[in-house]
Amino acid sequence: MPKAQKKFITVSWRAGREPVDDMFWCEAEFDGVWTNITSIDRLRSRREVVERTAELEHAIIGFDFAFSFPKPFLEFLLTEGIAGGWKALAKKIRDELKKNTDDGVRLWIERMGKYRESQLESAEDAGQSRFIPHGRDGRRNFRPEPLHPYERRSLAERFRRIDMILKRKDTEGIASVLGIRYNKLTTRYEFTDSESRGRATLLGIAMLEQLVEAKPEIAVWPFMKPAQVTAVEIFPKMFANKVANNADALKKFLDIEEDNGLFVSREVRDLVFANPQAHDIFFALMGIIKAERREDKTLRPLRDYREYFYENQEINAEGWAYGIGFKEPEKKTKELAPAQKAENAEPADHAVHIETETPIEAPAAS
Repeated sequence: MPKAQKKFITVSWRAGREPVDDMFWCEAEFDGVWTNITSIDRLRSRREVVERTAELEHAIIGFDFAFSFPKPFLEFLLTEGIAGGWKALAKKIRDELKKNTDDGVRLWIERMGKYRESQLESAEDAGQSRFIPHGRDGRRNFRPEPLHPYERRSLAERFRRIDMILKRKDTEGIASVLGIRYNKLTTRYEFTDSESRGRATLLGIAMLEQLVEAKPEIAVWPFMKPAQVTAVEIFPKMFANKVANNADALKKFLDIEEDNGLFVSREVRDLVFANPQAHDIFFALMGIIKAERREDKTLRPLRDYREYFYENQEINAEGWAYGIGFKEPEKKTKELAPAQKAENAEPADHAVHIETETPIEAPAAS
């Protein structure tokens, strides 16, 4: 593990057409006594993120987009010939997006559509059919017609395990990275809008692969163990500030933090109050600072994740969000029933039962 970091960065990611709006680079540096936040820079292109990240020598940098997809979708991609782990997935996405972003995104929407239709509710549960008029004799005769696949509810899993945990922290819910809808005018599936979570994920993963190529020593966590520069996935609302969103409350909060060795410039304070995106990414940065300095024990710093975390297959496929704990699997020996204690009991009855537990239990798949 690298030494404790002294530079922390959060980036509010945007997936719309460039120049983008409200994409901020918020940076703090710890000099041993003070943690200084002197500016929040507004970025106009995603290339600026790549260029600035490539120049870093040491930092934890948080991006607010999903780093991967649900494991069932990744398994579906195997049938499409896309395999080889996260690095291969990221390279595939970048290769298909770098020539023409819209064309590349279209390919992935089509895959998501096929995945959505790979597990549909039964025709009986869907209501089987609708009735349509037909006949050339002017009579309004009706005949049943099966529902289109896009009209039937999909049973395919749309959320990662970490998404299900984060949904509990966001009262408004968290959007699926596979969130698409069918457009009857274009007769195809589309993302809900240009800033949908799925589009942001595709452009974000392509950017991460570009970073790995430009700066091989960077670590994309948790697919790689932390390094001197480590990119992590953040969920800004997880760090939501409990202070009322007004200038007086914010000033009081930051004045208290100043007594704790935090300096925030006047320009940053004004922007945090005036811009919701700057506000969210600022407090996400505060969350990382407090976690890494052990000031908030509810958040897990990077150095606390152990080997069993990186060996977990689900983590390797779906990723994880910064700050959420993951408990070590515990060995629990099942108590034998009286009938199983007979002399002819099978040796397998004495096997050790392994369970993986997390601090927050993920609900069943929807």
